[in-house]
Amino acid sequence: MEHAKEIKKSGEVPISQFLFSAYVAQLDMLRVRAYSYGMRYSAEHKAQNHENILGVAARSFREHGGDSSGIGTVMKKVGLTKGGFYRHFKSKDDLFVEAVSRAFEEMGNGMLEVAKSAPEGQALRAIIEHYLSLRHANSPGMGCVVSALGPELARKPMPVRRRIEVSREAYRERVLPFVPGQTREEKVAKFQLLFPSMAGVLTAARMTLSPEKRDQMLTEARNFFIKCFAEG
Repeated sequence: MEHAKEIKKSGEVPISQFLFSAYVAQLDMLRVRAYSYGMRYSAEHKAQNHENILGVAARSFREHGGDSSGIGTVMKKVGLTKGGFYRHFKSKDDLFVEAVSRAFEEMGNGMLEVAKSAPEGQALRAIIEHYLSLRHANSPGMGCVVSALGPELARKPMPVRRRIEVSREAYRERVLPFVPGQTREEKVAKFQLLFPSMAGVLTAARMTLSPEKRDQMLTEARNFFIKCFAEG
């Protein structure tokens, strides 16, 4: 009793109360850290799921068409429920726009890799050979989004088409340095003739049932476009 009175008089905190306060403070700190980690993991996990959805959608839309690849189909391939879709996208049109943008980005990456790997002065020739190859024709899910989805893109509502046009123009700007021409206008004019024409040939080749005829069509088109755009 005398010791307790002395502590009270001196204002000192009992050791048990001090240890309890330290324990509570440490517990609060652990809770804050756990909450911060949980929030960070949740954000990273959501971002990774978003990327997975985009990657699957970009491929699925090119392989089967946007109308045929429903939200449920895409989410199932990613391993998520259909209900989780709206945590990432406001609508299927939003997913379609982002997936097409991702497809254009992938196309641009592929074209740049081909061009940079080509001998000096042969970049456009290499791009044409790559684009009009059997491998490209037989891999619609990994290939040209214009050839795979062109008619579907043209039928989309105007607001959707405007957003997609931004991605298409960005793709054009990445490839434009490899297109011949004295001025930008001349380069753009040749791009707008060459690449849609190749997309049409690629579509026709994919429609052709005979492997021999498909190969012949691609070979003749390659030779024609190389002669017209990549020689001299």
